[in-house]
This record gives sequence, C-alpha cells and structure tokens, in this order.
Amino acid sequence: MKVLERTFRKSERIVAKAKFTYMVFLREVIIAAILGGIIAVLWIFTPQINELLKQKILTHSILKWVIIGAGAFVVVLGIFEAIAKWHKEAVITDRKFVVRTGIFRLVDMQLPLNKIELVRVEQNIFQRVLGYGNVHISVDSGNPIVIKGIVSPARFAQCITRQKSRYEYESGNKSFRLELATSVQNKAY
Repeated sequence: MKVLERTFRKSERIVAKAKFTYMVFLREVIIAAILGGIIAVLWIFTPQINELLKQKILTHSILKWVIIGAGAFVVVLGIFEAIAKWHKEAVITDRKFVVRTGIFRLVDMQLPLNKIELVRVEQNIFQRVLGYGNVHISVDSGNPIVIKGIVSPARFAQCITRQKSRYEYESGNKSFRLELATSVQNKAY
C-alpha cells in the first residue's frame, strides 16, 4: 500500500487511483540498443580500427569491459527510473485531487475539486496505440498541473470530472442542481 492510500484511507474515501505506465523504461531499452549496436560495430571492426589508428588500442578484453560498463549504466538508469515510478502517485478522494512525486525532493500537491476548471488528455499516436498519455488539469490559480504516463488517461480524466460534479452537487452548488434538474427533465420527455 502506497503513502497516499495509507494517508487517506481513514479520513476520506479514495474514488480512483492513477496507474502509471511501464513505457518509461522504453528510454532505457533504446539506450541499451544504441550502446549495444555501437559496441557490436566496434567488436566486428576491431582489426580495421586498429589498422587505421596504427596502434592496437581496441582489444577484445577492453571491449568486454566496455560491455560490462554499458550494461551497468543501463541497469543503473533502469533502477533509478523504477524507483521514480514507484514513488509517483495520484489519487482522487471524495473531496480533493492529490499528486505525490519524488524521493529526495518530495512534491505533495493537494487540490480541492472545486478549484479544477478543465481536465484535458494529451496523447500522441504512439501513446494512443500503447494506451497511456498525459492528463493536464487547469486550475484557477494559473499553470496547469501535468501528470505524465497515466494508463487509460481518458478514464482517469472522466473520474476527475465525475467526482468534481458529484462534489459540487453534494456541496450545494445551486447552479449545478438547476442544470442537473433541467437535463433530467428534458430527457424524461
């Protein structure tokens, strides 16, 4: 159980939790492929490279250490990315939207639902095919809040707007009640 779930379990009801994609590891896979390709080219063309340089700089033992170093570099990047993913949370409670990120520099943002003006989903074609994207939440105080790498971002955005509507209805926003009653009345006829 993550921090926000433990924090809000007793005081407020958690309506929805964001799931974050594993596509963040795609960068490490691409780096590993590029480094592996460079090392493979160096390994294959070692005699020709040594001839060009007129010295025997590249040997197979040196290239083995380069492979080990490149592999360690990619593994360390992957570990850092996994830790960052593990320490990233976003939940919607019955009264607010909460985002918590960071390990060494913790950012904990709690936003009352009535301050949310617009929820926008942003996906490029690659993200749409793989089923993840970014959610932009516009607030009345200025810059939007951007949460990147959410699985099913449209569904999460719908949860935010649905809970915001429910919160406004329960808090007694008369204009909302009138709009709701009108729309229900029009559907009945």
